[in-house]
Amino acid sequence: MIYAALTLWLLLLSFTGIGVYRLLMGLIGPKWTNLLLLPGTVVSEMAYIFGCLITGGEIRQAKLIDFSNAGDGLSHTEATPKLKTIGPLIASLMAVAACGAAILLVDRLLGKRVLRAFALSGGGISLTLLPQDLPTSWAVLWDSAHHQLTLVRRMCETVGQLDWRQWQGPVFAYLAMCLSIRLTPARHNLRATLGAVLIISACVALTGLLWRNFADLIDDLWPLLTYVYATVLTVLAVALIARGVAALTASLRAKTHAGHA
Repeated sequence: MIYAALTLWLLLLSFTGIGVYRLLMGLIGPKWTNLLLLPGTVVSEMAYIFGCLITGGEIRQAKLIDFSNAGDGLSHTEATPKLKTIGPLIASLMAVAACGAAILLVDRLLGKRVLRAFALSGGGISLTLLPQDLPTSWAVLWDSAHHQLTLVRRMCETVGQLDWRQWQGPVFAYLAMCLSIRLTPARHNLRATLGAVLIISACVALTGLLWRNFADLIDDLWPLLTYVYATVLTVLAVALIARGVAALTASLRAKTHAGHA
């Protein structure tokens, strides 16, 4: 069941990351969004370009960020895939795999203190990780939904408890955020992206069937998956609140101007 749960959380992580990316573009514009998430943008786009090239695709244009005066500030990768279905799928697979590997590397180098603070509250109470089983009843489903709020709260507490004088923690939190949001190539084929996530999950499950101890390795990585998921979920909550405040402010201004008129 752990592999089915992994597939579920990876899909939710993908959808949430895409939603956060598009919300940020609406709030601060594409150029500033890509600048804010630059480390993730670089890894994701470069891996996608590499995936296009190894499948025989032709790269006609590649820009991480369009800085031209007439540009839209987006990252552009215009490729003509030689294999119309397999090409985008492999390119998306490379992007997801590259961002995932980068998250693992950043965690190994910088993430120990942050993950420890995230997993334990001030009173030493252990955080409940993401469920490793699929919901089998309404009670379990609602418990899982309630747990999402707990994850957001714990992430906010973790950021507030970071020692900003030690650069490792803030740098890890920032890089993990960028790579988590750009884990899926949001500007490219959505079907290929979801297909890439399913392929990775299937490969993990197949490896687990062939290698008994592989489940223990997944279990060791589960706290990191929980942290990554909580990061994207928290940014989504903040972006939704900011979007609501911006819409409310615009509405009040419009009514004020209408009243004066």
